[in-house]
Amino acid sequence: MYAALKVIHLGSLVMWLGPALGSWLVLRYMQQQEGELSPATANVYRVFFWTLTLEHIALVTLLLSGATMAFMFGFISMPWLQQKLWLVLLIIVPLEIVDIWLGNWKVNRLIAARSAGNTLTARQQVLVQFYHKSFTNLALITLPATVLVIMWLAVSKQALW
Repeated sequence: MYAALKVIHLGSLVMWLGPALGSWLVLRYMQQQEGELSPATANVYRVFFWTLTLEHIALVTLLLSGATMAFMFGFISMPWLQQKLWLVLLIIVPLEIVDIWLGNWKVNRLIAARSAGNTLTARQQVLVQFYHKSFTNLALITLPATVLVIMWLAVSKQALW
């Protein structure tokens, strides 16, 4: 049972980080090459938002498989895991909640409306820009550093302090 949960946990980690990052890179490329409002970029946006859904399903699976292993096998009392959980709960979960709200609902609907020919208001355009610039840049700095520390804790099984 432990081995199966570990495979699910690691597979979910890969699915959480990989596809959305890859589709974001393709989206950025298309925005730069074809322009934000081109039909090609609109198609890439559809794939991007689909991969965000996949990313967030993988995150839930990652969290559930991790919690199951922590409680089922008694790891929850270990200091390295407690530190890992603090990082997850204080950094990753809040970022992902904002990403789910913006990426899966708000910005997704705004981009779909824009692709259908509707003009976005200035406030809506600011929200799209916030998601693609400020929020994404924050996530691109914060998530890799946090994930590296979490991986070190998981592999070394040694607390940071």
